[in-house]
Amino acid sequence: MTDITLYAMPRDEVLSYLGPDWPPIPGATVVRIDPASGVTDGSLSVYDTPGRPGTAWWLVDGVIPPQGAGPGGEPLAALIPGAVVEIVPDPAPEYPPVDSRPGVFATSTE
Repeated sequence: MTDITLYAMPRDEVLSYLGPDWPPIPGATVVRIDPASGVTDGSLSVYDTPGRPGTAWWLVDGVIPPQGAGPGGEPLAALIPGAVVEIVPDPAPEYPPVDSRPGVFATSTE
């Protein structure tokens, strides 16, 4: 059986530890924990082998991004009750796409 321990921490403190791992890049696999846990920011420790030390993961906004603790993703989500895997979407473009012809937008009727 896998044991899980959640530690609530201030969001800014967690972000300072994650450094360049936050925010996760588009296409990255993240693990979202069950909101019923009541912890959105902090550390989550997973003890998957009895008698062995666990692995600690940083948690921001209920999401465990890829980080130095390991690959995360499906294997990690399988160890955490209620967790799901998500792929970070590509950001929406700020402007409508432009046709290759100068001055013609993709929504133009020309």
